[in-house]
Amino acid sequence: MTSAATRRLSALQRLHALDRAGDPALTGLTRVASFVAGGGAAAVHLIDDEAQHRVAATGAPLGPHPREDAMCTLVVDGEQRIVCEDATLDARFSYSSFVRGDSPVRFYASTPVRAADGTVVGSLCVWDTEPRELDDEHLRRLEDLAEHVATLLELRQVASELGHAAAHDPLTGVLNRTMLDDRLAHAFARRLRRGCDVLVVVVDLDGFKAINDTLGHDTGDVVLKLVADRLQTATRAEDTVARLGGDEFVVVAELVPDSDGEAVLVARIEAALAEPAAYGGERRPLRASVGAALAEPGDDVRAALARADQAMYARKRGTR
Repeated sequence: MTSAATRRLSALQRLHALDRAGDPALTGLTRVASFVAGGGAAAVHLIDDEAQHRVAATGAPLGPHPREDAMCTLVVDGEQRIVCEDATLDARFSYSSFVRGDSPVRFYASTPVRAADGTVVGSLCVWDTEPRELDDEHLRRLEDLAEHVATLLELRQVASELGHAAAHDPLTGVLNRTMLDDRLAHAFARRLRRGCDVLVVVVDLDGFKAINDTLGHDTGDVVLKLVADRLQTATRAEDTVARLGGDEFVVVAELVPDSDGEAVLVARIEAALAEPAAYGGERRPLRASVGAALAEPGDDVRAALARADQAMYARKRGTR
């Protein structure tokens, strides 16, 4: 793989660009591109090491296409625009089924889409089944639109990163207190509508201050990450795992009434935390007190959380 291809894959991954298929704003830019070109189809193509991915389009379906057959591969690999009045007469495209098919592409114009660091990640292209020319002024407008495509991809990723940062604990990656309150509120609202039980589990590390004092705060951070990872492994995909603050975590699960889900989930959490873990230069136990409470009919969010907290402290006192 060439260095340019490696940079392109890295940029596509950083931008999560292939996840933007059908983005309304990108689709709007293809409509403008079609208008600038005087009609025909238009698309945003992103190209990785295997395929050309049509993530937005006007007059054409979305989806992947083999890289070796894609016309825009030449634009991405060459990192410069290509304009062709009649592609059926251009030897550069003799390989492509788009040109050799029953309704061949004839007019074709494509310009690179560059990430913020200049890496070409794809193209904005327009095409038609009738030959025609596109003057320099309209080509410049097409290049302007390609810059807007790139800017939009960057902005989408920045917004995603900000949204993630606002909702997650920066150290452990689990949800933060703000999102925990939101998830609890939604769980209680669904409880009223559907009649499901809401289980709140509070997990508090035992002896965490001693870990920080004797092994250092970096090791303490490692322990917090280990606990968060184990809680996520022990719980279901639909459960909520959050860091309440300090060395305290919360799990929220919605359960079918009268099931044994509470005992099973708590047992999985306790088993996951009981396994020794590598930190501080050796394998050591992870010690934690776990308290659980099912929401009662008169409970609000704070009441259920408080009862789980009380259960946790009762367990902590019992283990001393």
